Amino acid sequence: MGIFGKLFGKDSAQTRAISPATATTLLSALSMHLRGELESALASYARMVAEDPNDSLAPFFAAAVKAQNGEMEEAAQGLRELSSRISETGENISRVIVVELTNLMADDPVTVRRPALNELLVSFGDLLKKEGQTRESAVCFEIAAGFAPDNPHVLHKLGDTLHDLRIYDYAESVLQEALKYAPYHFGAHYTYAVLLQDLGRIDEAISHYETAVKLVPTHAACQNNFGAALLRANRLDEALEHCSTALELEPNAPLVKINLGYIYLLKQDFAAARKSFSGAIELNDRLAPAYFGLASAEKALESDPQTVRELYEKAIEVNPAIPEAHHALANLLASQDDPQALTYYASALQLNSSLPNLRRDYGYAFLHLGRRDEALEQLKLAVMLNPEDSIARDLLAQAQGAPSEA
Repeated sequence: MGIFGKLFGKDSAQTRAISPATATTLLSALSMHLRGELESALASYARMVAEDPNDSLAPFFAAAVKAQNGEMEEAAQGLRELSSRISETGENISRVIVVELTNLMADDPVTVRRPALNELLVSFGDLLKKEGQTRESAVCFEIAAGFAPDNPHVLHKLGDTLHDLRIYDYAESVLQEALKYAPYHFGAHYTYAVLLQDLGRIDEAISHYETAVKLVPTHAACQNNFGAALLRANRLDEALEHCSTALELEPNAPLVKINLGYIYLLKQDFAAARKSFSGAIELNDRLAPAYFGLASAEKALESDPQTVRELYEKAIEVNPAIPEAHHALANLLASQDDPQALTYYASALQLNSSLPNLRRDYGYAFLHLGRRDEALEQLKLAVMLNPEDSIARDLLAQAQGAPSEA
């Protein structure tokens, strides 16, 4: 079945045979469901479950009706319970539903049309995803993709949702399959580019962004993310072009202003960087990268150190998990002989021990505060990690020649 094997790992599932009478009842219920006769369809599904508690298709489509009726939590819970029951047999819900549906349709391809049924499956996934039930929506898209394995639109929805769940390898294989069937599918190129960017494969991401922006040049998020990828590749003029286009398309997008701010920082246009970061904060005052960037701009503009400190502190308050903010604040405090610097160095080290120059700066702070043993520890590690760092080597030599702390 093509992608089916990639989706589920096997070519067949151990499924129960459906009796002709059950198949007729189920097809009738599905027909009502597709015509929009939801209450009648739900009643029929409920009767089937009561008669056979091990049925898989009836409870699945009952959950779909509930989603269409706006009962999203009940629909998601129904999927979870069905998945749990099926998993006890060693199978998974997606494989079982796809195989049983395929067998059902093979016996009677007339009563229920495959395209209409696949649209129902996709709609179920869309409803769940819209309400934040991402994992459950992935199940629906996986079933839809198994049922229509050559449909690039469905494959894109599955790949996009898997990316949201950070299931990167699986998402990549599904998106590649989508592009095999539709080489100019904007959504597949865009989602694949974002995935590759998340994985740090920037050159590959840029290639897919290039295709995506040619296909839909008015997509602001694509232009912005393309600019961010170019920024990471240090292609600053191109990054500026695409982020500026994104801003023209969506003037009130704070993330676009943040990317522009970092581009201007690297181009050493610090006044423009300040304006961009300040504009982002005006739009959303809970974005830590905007405060961190603004602090960097203000520092470069030689603004009041207290202002810079407060901006770094605000970035850490909004998101304590940014190691660069802890490191920058530590350096600022160390330059003022403030022993609080050591606390921020330690936090940065805990968050990212491979941050450039962190151990060297930490060691220098210890040395400056007369704590030779701790300075030696950090500076030895700094030199070991980067033997070409002449500053770290000089500081280490200085520490080795300094008297011990009393």
